[in-house]
Amino acid sequence: MYENYVELIKNTLSDYRFNHSMCVAKRAKELAKKHGADENKAYLAGILHDITKEMSVEKQSELIEKYDRQLTYVEKGNPRVLHQMSGAVYAEHILGITDKEIINGIRYHTTGRENMTLFEMLIYLADFTSEDRSYPDVDIMREKTEENLYSAMLYSLSYTIKSVAEENRFLHPDTLNCYNYILEKMKG
Repeated sequence: MYENYVELIKNTLSDYRFNHSMCVAKRAKELAKKHGADENKAYLAGILHDITKEMSVEKQSELIEKYDRQLTYVEKGNPRVLHQMSGAVYAEHILGITDKEIINGIRYHTTGRENMTLFEMLIYLADFTSEDRSYPDVDIMREKTEENLYSAMLYSLSYTIKSVAEENRFLHPDTLNCYNYILEKMKG
């Protein structure tokens, strides 16, 4: 079921990014099993989540603007978020994947969004906590994903917001909306 997609990313991505994608797929499947989501879909979304990450910014922008929408100044000013949008477009329009959970799992794995589904949170957190990750606090993040997804999301979003602010980069509105949404869910 996955062989063609694994072969595609193996031939498309660098060895580093291929390894990362496979680690995210494995982690997504583990989290899906633990939290009651479809393991096979989570595995596939993990494989494909960075499918366009190593494309040029120009090529990613073209894909997004051809199939989805015009980019905002925030997206143009922070190209690190483009691959989630171009990846979702690529999966849907080039690979022909029609499952909206998989598409949205790819689409929001970097920024998050308001009203995130369980599946979307799993892909976001799998990318944040895959075994190849070694940033400060990754062990805390891994523990949180085992305990409570909302707590893990809040922690990861806080980490991201702080990092983006410290680097004086544009903060995508989806990230801020996701943070507020998760905080409301936890308080509500």
